[in-house]
Amino acid sequence: MKRGNKPEQGFTIIEVVVALTVIAIGILGLAIVFPLSMEDVGKSGSATKAVELCKQKLEDFHMIAYDAPQLEAGYTHADSLNPIDGVYVRTWEVTDDVPIEGCKFVTVSVTSQVEEDLKVEVSTVLASAGR
Repeated sequence: MKRGNKPEQGFTIIEVVVALTVIAIGILGLAIVFPLSMEDVGKSGSATKAVELCKQKLEDFHMIAYDAPQLEAGYTHADSLNPIDGVYVRTWEVTDDVPIEGCKFVTVSVTSQVEEDLKVEVSTVLASAGR
C-alpha cells in the first residue's frame, strides 16, 4: 500500500505556545483590573451606606417636634450613636429662618473613619407650619 501526500492535521508546538501566551496575557490583564474594580465596589458600598445614614437622620427630623433639642440652631450636633457601625460619624447643623422665616435648614454630614476621602452631605428644609 502506498501512502499519499496528505497534509498532516493538528497544531504545531509553536502554534500552541503562541496561543497559550496570548491567553496568559489576557488573563494577566484581567487579574490586574479585578482588584481595582473590587476596591471601587467597596467604596461605592461605603458611599451608599453614608447616604442611607444621612437620609435616615433627615427622616427622624421630620418626625420630631420643630423645637426639639436636636434641631437647635447655632452649633454642630453629633450623633449619640457615633461611630455608627464602628466606622461612620454623623453630624448635623441647623440654621433658623432659612430659606424663609419659620423654617430650619438642616444639613446632615456623614464621614468615614476608614476612608478619609468619604464625606456625604444631605440637606433639607423643615417648616414649622403644620407641625
